[in-house]
Amino acid sequence: MLAAFCLLLIAALVLNRSFWQELQQKAVPWPVAGASVCALALLWQTDATVLDALSIHFLALTSLVLVFGLRISALLFVLVIALQWLMSDRPLEQWLWTLACGWLVLALNYLIYLLCFHYLQRHLFVYLFVCAFLNSALGLMVYMLLQAWIHADHYSTEQLYQGYLIFIPLAALPEALLNGMAMTLLVIYKPQWVYTFYQRIYLSDK
Repeated sequence: MLAAFCLLLIAALVLNRSFWQELQQKAVPWPVAGASVCALALLWQTDATVLDALSIHFLALTSLVLVFGLRISALLFVLVIALQWLMSDRPLEQWLWTLACGWLVLALNYLIYLLCFHYLQRHLFVYLFVCAFLNSALGLMVYMLLQAWIHADHYSTEQLYQGYLIFIPLAALPEALLNGMAMTLLVIYKPQWVYTFYQRIYLSDK
């Protein structure tokens, strides 16, 4: 059922005519997209296993969704998970769960970006600190909670807390710094690559 659900979501993204029409109008930096997929695949390989089926690693999903938007980042994340599946011996079912959790984090990060854009002052500091820094820390926290919930049948609450969830504060800060620094460099040197960043708005004197 999970595999069918994921395939239906992919089909809804890919077979949507409006998506392809919108895609033709976007200046998507495809070499950057390919490099991002490879970088995320390598980043997810550098993990620290704390329990047999649970590990801690950087996500960088906030940067992905801010650079490419929700739908393109969701498709790129499918490629990341496909590479992870090819490079590991974990069963496909676990990677489908990871895909679903990553999509939820992408959707959450994009929702927070939209809320900031519409309800907070449109300032460069707000974009970098809230949309990138704090948003990525929240995304990692949600991702780890989802992973703990999925494996709740295999570990007790005490095991999950002492062996996995207790590391959330330690992992959230580096995740926030990674995404914050990445987005800072991008909006300074290559703002045209960032789908969610509008120079005339965020760099306006008003």
